[in-house]
Amino acid sequence: MNSITLHTCAKVNLCLRVLSRRPDGFHNLESVVHAVGLWDRVDLTDLGPGGGISIAVEGEEAPTDETNLCWKAAQALAERSRTSRGVAISLHKGIPAGAGLAGGSSDAAATLVGLAELWGLTLPREEMLSLAAQVGSDVPFFLLGGCCLALGRGEKLEPLPSVSLPLVVVVPERRVPTAKAYTALRRGASLSRRKTLTGATRRAIGAVKSGDPAAVAAALHNDFEAVEMLAVTEAREAKTALTEAGCLGALLSGSGSAVFGIAPDQAAAGNIAARLRERWGWVSLAPTVAVEECMMVSHEVAEAREP
Repeated sequence: MNSITLHTCAKVNLCLRVLSRRPDGFHNLESVVHAVGLWDRVDLTDLGPGGGISIAVEGEEAPTDETNLCWKAAQALAERSRTSRGVAISLHKGIPAGAGLAGGSSDAAATLVGLAELWGLTLPREEMLSLAAQVGSDVPFFLLGGCCLALGRGEKLEPLPSVSLPLVVVVPERRVPTAKAYTALRRGASLSRRKTLTGATRRAIGAVKSGDPAAVAAALHNDFEAVEMLAVTEAREAKTALTEAGCLGALLSGSGSAVFGIAPDQAAAGNIAARLRERWGWVSLAPTVAVEECMMVSHEVAEAREP
């Protein structure tokens, strides 16, 4: 059988502003997003014409039906290319699920990239980004990787320079349901659109461009930290623990519950992680990764073309 394996990373939000609610039910966002070194493995096996789509998961819990973003990605690509080929998708989860680290979106992007190669498809970059946006708001970011300014519902991306940050990630046991977090923010249904970026976003962009970890730490911002939910309260406790252990700054990622801290250097990051493991169940080093490191591909591919 023809197969391909991809290792794909997670993300954190260095800044996240939630603006007005959109007519489609989503919210307009401003976010500075950076890829980080937490990894999932996605194995894709071509099942040939009429093979359908199947998903198996190891590690973190994730759906194995059509609600999985990888399933949606495979279906979208098959419909776009008018192929009847099927695929067996095997996910080996190292990125905690439902933690604001976008592991599911990363897996979906890897599925698009892997299947395009496995099925011998050549799609323009903009078309791949459009397909990714149909699958999920965070999916297009993982086709670009590195660091980006994300606008719209998160799918409109402007590349920014990557910045080297030694991060420590803590994932509390309680997870934050994304829909409930947005509801708790109580953003209105205003259709007004800002013509300029908010101050918090501008500060984060400037800090990233400076390449200075201390400047990035000082510019960290996430609107979801104001949400009053038990899981967010636990995340705020993890944030305090990170700063008390020596991080320059710490922040909730996405809508939570993962929290990351920026350590002074890699050695300090290791020491901070070791200290926090005494209190928190899931702690990992997760340095930022540049564009060329975000998705690694290995494959055993023979001819895989529509007959």
